[in-house]
Amino acid sequence: MTFQRFSAAYSARALACSFFACVVLTGCATPPEAAPPVGAATVPGPAIQQGQFWEYAVRDAYTGFPRGLYRYSVARVDDNRIVVDVFRDGERVDAFIYAAGWNGLEHPLPNLQRFRFDPPFPAYDFPLYPGQSWRRVVRSTDPATGRSYNTHVHASVGGWRRIRVPAGEFDALEVRRFVYAGNAEFFQLQEEIMQIDWYAPAVGYVVATESNSSHLDTSRSGGGRGRPLRVRGDWLIAELVRHGAQ
Repeated sequence: MTFQRFSAAYSARALACSFFACVVLTGCATPPEAAPPVGAATVPGPAIQQGQFWEYAVRDAYTGFPRGLYRYSVARVDDNRIVVDVFRDGERVDAFIYAAGWNGLEHPLPNLQRFRFDPPFPAYDFPLYPGQSWRRVVRSTDPATGRSYNTHVHASVGGWRRIRVPAGEFDALEVRRFVYAGNAEFFQLQEEIMQIDWYAPAVGYVVATESNSSHLDTSRSGGGRGRPLRVRGDWLIAELVRHGAQ
């Protein structure tokens, strides 16, 4: 199954859902997280090493236009953090900082600014296994302004798929996230982010990923009958082109 075909089907369903209804879930009690079923195959956390890199072709899912070739290169691995240099079309544009298991310490959220996360942003909860889910609340602080928000992450793990990308075919596990940024300001409600990753143990990272987001602007009408305008951010799809170690 190609990632393009799955992505179109999944995102059409995802965009048809009401983000507003999902926000209500943030006030619900967090259910206890289950252990892996007895005998279930699990995916351990990756052993990330300095010099590893992954390159992705990124495109705009709305238009199909290319948005650049991104390279993520591990610059440093310490006891408690991983520094990844980010290049776009050969030019270094940023550095992301992670804890173990690709859980973020400092990096941007989709369509938003850079944040520092405390505890680390729970992108993954290794070991991974189909049917797994987790919910976390983290403190997200904008280092430029000092403003902090409570960010809710609701994640689940789907099944295995054989995903075809420019780098080849890989067995990958689906990881989905609903992220509620908590950054409501005046008339603009919080950014509501949807992400889907295809994590491939063979490469220690994702082979395909997509993200989109939106928020409600209560100062403007756009939904009919006086409903507030939903403002949509970028919807981007990235596919692995090549990976390796320097």
